[in-house]
This record gives sequence, structure tokens and C-alpha cells, in this order.
Amino acid sequence: MPQIPFAPDPCRRGQRIRRILPILLLVIFLPGCSLAPDYVRPSSPVPGSLESGAPPGDPSGSVEPGRLPGPYVGTGAFYPEPRLRALIGLALANNRDLRTQGLNVEEALARHGIAQADRLPGLEAGLGDSVKGGQNLRTSNSYSAELMLPSFELDFFGKLKNASLSAREAYLASMEARDAFRISLVQAVALAYLEERLSFQKEKLAERTIKSWKDALAFMENRVVSGQASLLELEQARGQVGFAEAQLLAMRVERQRYQNALELLVGDYGKTPLPGASDLLSWEPSVASLGLSGPMGSNVLLARPDVLAAERELIAAHYDIGVARANFFPSISLTGSLGLMSGELSNLFVAKDSAWALTPGLSLPIFSGGRNMRQLELATTAKDKLALAYEKTIQQAFKETADALLPRADLLALLEARARYLATQRRVLELAGSRYQNGAIGYLEVLDAQRSVFEAESDLLDAKASWIANSVNLFAALGGGLNDSGLALAPQKPREPAGDAH
Repeated sequence: MPQIPFAPDPCRRGQRIRRILPILLLVIFLPGCSLAPDYVRPSSPVPGSLESGAPPGDPSGSVEPGRLPGPYVGTGAFYPEPRLRALIGLALANNRDLRTQGLNVEEALARHGIAQADRLPGLEAGLGDSVKGGQNLRTSNSYSAELMLPSFELDFFGKLKNASLSAREAYLASMEARDAFRISLVQAVALAYLEERLSFQKEKLAERTIKSWKDALAFMENRVVSGQASLLELEQARGQVGFAEAQLLAMRVERQRYQNALELLVGDYGKTPLPGASDLLSWEPSVASLGLSGPMGSNVLLARPDVLAAERELIAAHYDIGVARANFFPSISLTGSLGLMSGELSNLFVAKDSAWALTPGLSLPIFSGGRNMRQLELATTAKDKLALAYEKTIQQAFKETADALLPRADLLALLEARARYLATQRRVLELAGSRYQNGAIGYLEVLDAQRSVFEAESDLLDAKASWIANSVNLFAALGGGLNDSGLALAPQKPREPAGDAH
């Protein structure tokens, strides 16, 4: 039988497909050029060092970007108070804002996955049944099975790659933002608990003082009855008791406000039993293990999560410029299909009749009303704004660290001076009581001595709270609050995105 000249030869058709397929795969996966500008970290807008007033310890040294410079102790080890450690653990588990930060990370990861998927060709499968017929034609069926390549853009100018890298940096920035919030949450819980404990202990101090002054008032009433004291002295003693009672009521209102703020941060509202609280004056944060010694280089601030988040956003903006630049260049796309055809459904997947198609497309921007130029200007302006935001974040980090680091020696000296002053006032009260019993002085001087002791005890608590708050702020400023060692909860491990080719 003579061969039909234009009939397709299945063997030769298969050879053509095998020759074209490697070329097609090479074109699809060949990495294109990147039009994104090279990233150069902005110069630091703060001085090169901070003077430390802390006692000698391990030198901080230089820090590689992306690594925490310290502290060298975990959250649980830094806070020795068991009740506070339990509250921090509850806050890390229950705080709604921290959960929202975690969902922001998941959302950014999904966006990165979508941007990654845009760089890969899609495949679709389809089955068809075509029925043909006419007035003088016999009705016939034609069945087909196809594997289709939807329109896929070839990334010659790095548009899709830069979009994927930008999404990846946004994801990493969201992780750093979550870590920064975590540090601020630990800091906020510690400071709120400190305020609540300070108010509670001042309230107990006022209750003890009122009891002591009421005993003195009863003693004075007996002396008035016996004629050994005047009504003036009695009213002075009664007025002092009233003064202390008014202060006590104000302290109770204040403590309830601090308690409400703490419960909001923790998110537990008293459902979980907590360990007993320790005396504020016995609380000694592990400041000696913070890794401070003499001058500290400000480059340690580059490893703070909030600074890293700002830098990640700045890097993403560089990739966005690459996306905007790619809009000025031609867009090349491919659409294709490969399938089988048969007149019988039962013979469809064993049929020898096959068809394939490969359709390239070229789109060249000619006129867009200035849209592409405006998009490039917008991306460039966004990058410049993020560079300023990055520098401002470093400045804020420098301020927070300096505010906590520089006054440490003075705060410690103030605490010691307050303790000495309290000891002196207690001695004065003892002498005043003895002299009053001997009739050498009036009762007004005893009242003054009692009031001075009360104020000195309250001032000592304030000085101790200031020292602890300074330690908490320094711990947070140096990146403390990410390591959960000593807490009941394990640290949350971040999920890594799929790798991008840089």
C-alpha cells in the first residue's frame, strides 16, 4: 500500500518531542538576569560605643548580623522570682497579640509560597467528548485526553524571582517582628508585675504603719486621761493615723489598676495557680551575666529583632525595585498542550493519534500612560523611606540601651544611700521615743520621726523597684527574652521557607 505523503509518522513525531522537551525545560528553568539594585547596609547613625557602668564581666565583642549579642542567660535564669517566671510562661502561651504575631508569620509564609509557585509552570489535565453530525453526515464521537500548560511567563528579566525574594524577606521580617514583640511582652509582664508588687508591698507597709500608729494613739489617749499629755498631742496622733489611712486607700486603688494591666498581658485571669511571691527587696536579677564590660560597641544593636525586621523590609524593597524595572522589558510566555485522540472511549489511552501544541507569546510595553515609570518611582521612594525607618530603629535601639546602661551605677548608689538613710531614721525614731518618755521633747518630734521612717521605707522600695526596672529594660534592650531556659514553656521554633536562589 502506498504511503500517504502527509500522514504523521508516530516515530518521527516522538523524536521531535524528545528533541524539543529538553530545550523547553531549559528555557523554563533558566535563571534570568536580576534588575534589582545591590543591597548595601546603610551606615549606622549612632556613635560607635556605649559606656557601661556595669561591673566587669565577659566582653561582648563584635557581633555577626543576625545573631543575638546576648544576654548570656535565659529568661528564666534572669528572673529569679518564681511567680514572675510563671506569669511570663502564661503570657507566652495566652497573650492574644503574640498569637496574632504568629499568624502574621504564617500569612507571610503563605504569600512567599504563592510567589514561589508563580515561578513554576502549571499543568492541567482535561478530558473531552466531541459529537459531530449533520443533515447528510453520520453522527460521530471524538474523545480526547490532554495535558495542558497554561500561560506561563518566562522569567528572563527576574521579575518573578525578585517578587519571590521580596516575599521571602517579608516573611523573615515578620518572624523578626514576632521575636521583637515577644521580647517586649516579656519586658511588659516583668514591669507590670514589678509595679503590682511595689504597690502591694507599699500597701502592706501602710497597714503595718497604721497598726503601729493606732497603738501609739491608744497610748496617747491613756496619757490624756491621766493628764500626762495634751489634747493637741492627741489630735496630732489621730491626724497622722488618718493621713496613713488615706494613703492606704489610694494604694489599693492603684494596685487594682496594676493587677488588671498584668492580667490583660498574661491572659489567664487567675485561672492557673501561681507560686508565692517573694519580697521585692530580696529580688536580684542576674545582671552580672548580661555580658557587659566597659565600653560596648553599638554594633550589637544590629542583632536586635526589631532592627533585623527593619533591615529585612529594606532588602525586600530592593527586590521590589527589580520587579518594577522588569515591567519596562518584554514579557515572554508559553502555552502548550499534549494529548491523545480516539473515536472510541475504550481505545483512548491506547490510541496512536496524538496531538501537541506549543504557543509562545511576546508582550512588549509601548504605551502605559507613565504607569511603569510611576511604579518604579513608587518602589524607589518606598525603599528610601524604609532606609530612614531602619536608621531610626537603630537610633531608638541605641536610646533604649543607653537609657538602661548609663544610669546603672547611680541607681545602685541611690539604692545603697536609701538603705543607709532608713537605718538612720529608725535610729532617730528610737531615740525620739526614749526622749519623749523622759519628757525631754514633745510628741510632735516623735510623729515627725515616725513619718520619716515610713517615707524612708517607701523610698527604699521605690529605689529597689527602679534598680529592677533598669535591669529589666537593659535585658530587653540587649535582646533578652527569646531564650526560654528556666521557663515551663519551650521556645517556639521558626519555620523556614523554601530556598530561593540569590
